Amino acid sequence: MTKKQKRNLKKEITANIIKALEKGVAPWVKGWSGGDGFPINGGSKRRYRGVNVLNLIATARFSGYSSNEWFTYKQANDLGGSVRVGQRGSTVVFTKWNEVITEDPETGEEVVKTYPILLGHTVFNRDQLDDMPEPEAVEDLPEKERHARADRLIKATGAKITYGDASAYYRPSTDEIAMPRIEQFDHESEYYSTHLHELVHWSGSQKRLDRDLSGTFGTESYAFEELVAELGAAFTCGELGVDGKLQHAEYIGSWIKKLKNDNTYIFKASALAEKAATFLMDFEESIDESEELAAQWEALVA
Repeated sequence: MTKKQKRNLKKEITANIIKALEKGVAPWVKGWSGGDGFPINGGSKRRYRGVNVLNLIATARFSGYSSNEWFTYKQANDLGGSVRVGQRGSTVVFTKWNEVITEDPETGEEVVKTYPILLGHTVFNRDQLDDMPEPEAVEDLPEKERHARADRLIKATGAKITYGDASAYYRPSTDEIAMPRIEQFDHESEYYSTHLHELVHWSGSQKRLDRDLSGTFGTESYAFEELVAELGAAFTCGELGVDGKLQHAEYIGSWIKKLKNDNTYIFKASALAEKAATFLMDFEESIDESEELAAQWEALVA
C-alpha cells in the first residue's frame, strides 16, 4: 500500500482562483445585499474570511449555487439534513499555530518557537443538501441606507480627501486621496466601492498598517498592492452591503501569471486585505461608541 499523498491546500485553492480569473471573473466582485452576500458558515452564522471568501465565491459560481451558506457534514446532520448522493465538498482553510520548545545552543535556555500549519475542512453548500430547515430570513436594507452607512465610515476615517478630480487615486507622499465627485460616476455604488479601494491604499501608510507602497506603475510590488486594494475593498463592501466593482481589470493577466508561479501569493494578499478591511471597519465601531457617549451625555444634562 502506498502512503497517501499529502494535499497541497494552497495549490488547490490557488488553482480554483486562477480558473475564475482565466474565465474573466474576479471572484471577489459581486453584489453583496440580501442572501447573495458573503459566504457564511450556516451553523455558526459567521462569515468566512480572507482567501476562503474568494474560493467559495468562485466555487459557487462554477457550480451554479444560489445560497451563500456552507455547512460541514456534521453541521448538516445536526440540523436534520444530509449531503445529496454524489455531491463533492469544497475546502475552507484555517491556520493553526504550533509551539516547539528548543534549547538555545549558547545559553542552554528554553526557546519557544511558533510556526503556522494550514489545515482544511470540507464544507457543502446548502444547495448540495437535502432535508435542511428553511434558511433564516435576511433583512435586505435599502441601497440608500447601505450607502449612508458607507458615507459615515468614510468620514469617520478622517482621511484627507479632495473631490472633483478626473480619476481616483491615493498619493502616499502627501497622504491624500483624490476622488471624482459622486455625480461623475454612472452608479452611486461605483463611487462607494472606488472610495473604499482608495481607503485600503490609505490604510497601508507607514503610520497605519505599514505596507509597501513604494512601487511605481507597472512594477510587481505595485500590482500586488493593487490586488490587496481590490480584495480589501471587496471585503469592506461586503461588510457594508455595497455592490463591489473591479477597479483595475488590466492587472488580471499579471495576477494570473504570479498565482501560477507562487501558491502563497493570493494567501498573502488576502491576509493583508482582511487586515485592511478590519482596520477600516473599526472606524464604524468608533462611530457607535461616540454616538452612545453623546446619548448618555444628553440623558445626563436633560
